[in-house]
Amino acid sequence: MTFQALLLDLDDTLVDHRGAADRGLRAWLTGLGLAETPADLEAHAERWCALEARHYERAQRREISYTEQRRVRIRAFLPSWNLADDALADDVFAGFLSCYQAAQRAFDDAAAAIERARAAGLRVGILTNGELTIQTDKLRRTGLHRDDVPVFASSELPAAKPDPRAYLTACAALGVAPHATLMVGDSLRNDVVGAQRAGLTALLLDRAGRMARRAGEFTTVRGLGALPV
Repeated sequence: MTFQALLLDLDDTLVDHRGAADRGLRAWLTGLGLAETPADLEAHAERWCALEARHYERAQRREISYTEQRRVRIRAFLPSWNLADDALADDVFAGFLSCYQAAQRAFDDAAAAIERARAAGLRVGILTNGELTIQTDKLRRTGLHRDDVPVFASSELPAAKPDPRAYLTACAALGVAPHATLMVGDSLRNDVVGAQRAGLTALLLDRAGRMARRAGEFTTVRGLGALPV
């Protein structure tokens, strides 16, 4: 099928979020003196990831604000620090955030994939769950921001992925029908199943080959260089 538009996920599709979070967390914990042994570091990293997954999802469901999910996470992560004051909680979280931002990197194939799609005449957009200003800053920081590639962030959409309204709103903004749009991302739930239910074609980006055991259930690519555009 010939597509007219390409929608790309951001975190762990174009930008290495997990890697940056891991590197940033380790640097932050080391600076705080909370990683005395490798076992300590691994335990802290595992707990941080669990808290992020739980409370970021709550923010996407709009149960709490994006700012509040940060405060909930940092208070749960450092329960003995008495971070009841919002300003103090924000300040402590900012320590991690600075390390995380310093560790952010675009994947090597990201810029080329966007350029190739635009050169082929496709309308390209980035569809991401998150705050628009934060996600746009991430693109600028990693050198991926382009004026001809709009960013559709859930903070500005009727709902977050995998709600069909997220994909349909992005397609409407690009001026392309859902059936003529290809969605690509690393999340089976948010970038494949949700997109397909909204009428888009979808590819799962599986850089590490973790989904190989489910081969045949859906279409996967190991890198953005393999996109059919």
